[in-house]
Amino acid sequence: MGALESAKAFAREYWLAGLALAIVVVLYLLSAVDAVPALTSVFTAYGLYGLAAVCFVSVSLLPWPSEPFIIIATKMYDPLVVFAVVMAASIASSLVNYWVGLKGFRFFFVKRDPEGEDKAYGWFEKWGSFALLFGPWVPFIGDLFPMVAGTLNMRFAKFFLFLVLARAVKTAAVVWFGVALGSLISL
Repeated sequence: MGALESAKAFAREYWLAGLALAIVVVLYLLSAVDAVPALTSVFTAYGLYGLAAVCFVSVSLLPWPSEPFIIIATKMYDPLVVFAVVMAASIASSLVNYWVGLKGFRFFFVKRDPEGEDKAYGWFEKWGSFALLFGPWVPFIGDLFPMVAGTLNMRFAKFFLFLVLARAVKTAAVVWFGVALGSLISL
């Protein structure tokens, strides 16, 4: 087994631990560069609409991390309201991605990411519909899963059920994490 295969096997086994480590590193960097005021400026200027916009873009093809914004939002707003806003925005963005998949990638995008598309298709071949359940936790290619579901003409009711379950679990986890860290963040 070569170094690349070993790295891939390690990533498959420990991706959740890697995600937790990435969140800790992001939080550390936020405290080191005092980025909390920069994040809160989104809410000062746009309120919960800003959070919705950040989450909508985050679930699209743009690699934009929404977790730091969600964590800060739990300090500024009622966590249930934050949960509802994040759910609405991320589901709306996933529905757009599903629709793009139904209509075809080439119709909407000039520049494509064939490598990312191939990885997303591979996950769907291996895991089927259940790939949607862990899609929100997989950086970058997880956001392509709704497009792949649309491309494969997955029944909308089944897609929507898996989508809502997956988004609810991830959003609840991030909101809970934000509430738990609330005492450590000073605004």
